[in-house]
Amino acid sequence: MKKNIINLLVCSACHSNFEFFIHKETPERIINGELQCKKCQKKFNIINEISCFIPPKKQIAEVTSIETRRTKKTTLKDKILSEILPREWKQLFSKQEFLALRKEWDWMFSVIKKAEDAIHLDLATGTGMFLRKLVFKTKGDVVTIDFGYPICVELQYFLKKIKKYNRISIVCADAREMPFKDGIFDSVSSWHGLDEPKMEKVIKEARRVLKDGGYFTASGVHYQRGSKSFSIAKKHNIQFTTKEAIMQALEKTGFRKIEYKRFFEGKWNEKGSYLPVIGDSYSIYAIRVKK
Repeated sequence: MKKNIINLLVCSACHSNFEFFIHKETPERIINGELQCKKCQKKFNIINEISCFIPPKKQIAEVTSIETRRTKKTTLKDKILSEILPREWKQLFSKQEFLALRKEWDWMFSVIKKAEDAIHLDLATGTGMFLRKLVFKTKGDVVTIDFGYPICVELQYFLKKIKKYNRISIVCADAREMPFKDGIFDSVSSWHGLDEPKMEKVIKEARRVLKDGGYFTASGVHYQRGSKSFSIAKKHNIQFTTKEAIMQALEKTGFRKIEYKRFFEGKWNEKGSYLPVIGDSYSIYAIRVKK
């Protein structure tokens, strides 16, 4: 984690400031350390430059598991990297879908602040498909947040591989309970982050951490009611967000200049996919809103 970013963190439980204990550092980054809340005394760790807001025992177990897999001939990192390199993941889309994706991303990038002194937050980053393009569009610092610690480790590996890690700080936390101070980010993005359960909390948190006048842009997928995908999701309590629910949540939260746009409508064509089911109709949308 970059040293200038650590001062933006607060306790995810009570939003109080931290006392920092740095165990290992470089001139630019904190490698390992501990964060202790000054109010509720909860402790969180920085492990291998990633700020982790999950139980320490689980963190250590997952790090050990990932380190063990490095010794195998084909590592998990190699698999993740091959899946997210352009020449590989482009094959997951039809020509029409890929052209729609490019338009969607350009539409989202247009409201992201690009100045060198800007700090951008990307939610539910995953393995970094959207982030890979984002880092070429911005000049300032970028903070990423994702719930899965192993995914954060893979993202770090990928960013170092493409030599775009120098401006990135990775946080492992729940986007519905962000460990950030109020009003600190110039812009916030999330590619398919609104597909997650309780997206209303994500929208509320995005507005809280945004500066006044900053933009939040996000995208997601709509699935046809009555389809196999919709039935499976309902059975397993997976939330498929509707346009009406998104607009209502944005308005209730207090965002203004709400823009909603659909970029693609078609049928899912990836074989073996659990959700969505191949052949089911779906559409891809994006939103842009201002605080």
